[in-house]
Amino acid sequence: MDMVERIPELIKNGRRSFLISGGLNKEYTIPWKEYVGQLSKMKKEHPIRYNFHVGPVVKEEDINTLKELADIVSFDVVGNEETMIEVYGEDLHRSSIKSLELLTKNGIKVVPHVTIGLKAGKLSHEFEALELLESHGLKTVVFLIFIPTAGTAYEKTTPPAITDVRKVFDRATNFRKILGCMHPGGAYRRNIQGMALSLGFEAIVQPIVPTIKKAEELNLKTAYFYECCGFLL
Repeated sequence: MDMVERIPELIKNGRRSFLISGGLNKEYTIPWKEYVGQLSKMKKEHPIRYNFHVGPVVKEEDINTLKELADIVSFDVVGNEETMIEVYGEDLHRSSIKSLELLTKNGIKVVPHVTIGLKAGKLSHEFEALELLESHGLKTVVFLIFIPTAGTAYEKTTPPAITDVRKVFDRATNFRKILGCMHPGGAYRRNIQGMALSLGFEAIVQPIVPTIKKAEELNLKTAYFYECCGFLL
């Protein structure tokens, strides 16, 4: 992560796309509106793309700006109220569904993200999240997998069982699937990436050497992409 002010320098160094993200403010949105002027100026002056990670709350008044600036919007989909309340500290479930509908009905390209094990490393909302995507006609999904983070309420928990991850992957048979950047390392990563290969995922972010070798053994057609995975969908 870096600051918006450094984007011009990054453009000079060859970067051509940027994830606009950050922490949530009191309105439960990413404070991207503070930087609209800078972001708009840079996009007019350079052939760059933006992926906006907007948070669970999107307001109708923001839609025109997002249509102008966002090439894609990454949107975290939480499947039920209980998980939303525990993780976000407030019931934003209806607001998040309304935000998702607002984005899609206005023709903004949404890249849904579903975090497996979001609630303390246990399955809680994932199947409902996939049902929600289907009900809104969305057939693509980026899967993330919970990683315990020091200094948070879940720091002493563990990632979801690999067998549970497999259950979610199996449910998503009719989706175009990407294994996103957030998934645990070590042997866990090796197992998950191998599973994703065998289940026909279209992309794996940060593949490790055993994954690359396995893809070669399976004679899969591969290519490397050096931008945010959301631009692939």
